[in-house]
Amino acid sequence: ISLKWLKEFVDLNVTPHQYAADLTMSGSKVETYFNTGEGIDKVVVGKVLSIEKHPDADKLVVTQIDVGKEHPLQIVTGASNLNVGDVVPVCLDGSTLPGGKKIKTGKLRGVKSEGMLCSLGELGLTTHDFPDAIEDGIFVISDPCELGQDIQSAIGLDDTVVEFEITSNRADCFSMLGLA
Repeated sequence: ISLKWLKEFVDLNVTPHQYAADLTMSGSKVETYFNTGEGIDKVVVGKVLSIEKHPDADKLVVTQIDVGKEHPLQIVTGASNLNVGDVVPVCLDGSTLPGGKKIKTGKLRGVKSEGMLCSLGELGLTTHDFPDAIEDGIFVISDPCELGQDIQSAIGLDDTVVEFEITSNRADCFSMLGLA
């Protein structure tokens, strides 16, 4: 169950830990709970302003990305599915991805890259989470969002999911309304 969704039905003013403990004590055993955007830090929404061929590499391109700041970021990527105007997840300098991967400003084949553009997999997601997205390549966001917005709130990863072990005697808990 999504706690964000549950809040549409009930006033829920407890921590996820307390919610899990209270529901377990009521007879609806909580197996686990987790934050959907766990491990993602300093990843924002950006828009592709330009794409140019890398001067020293056949399979790389140099992009200019607007992340809502004064100046666009220059990011080198090997992705072939990008188009000017695409809205994409952008790792800023010092960002972290699931699994602890850190992203820093650096050079790729002699050209400065001030971050990284993300695929679904790099965000810990799959096409099961976003069926309209492609599996290989940069995740192009189709929903409207604000440039510079934290990616977790932009694509709904700012939530806690609780997994239950529902027994047959608790048929009332087989739905969102029942759990509410």
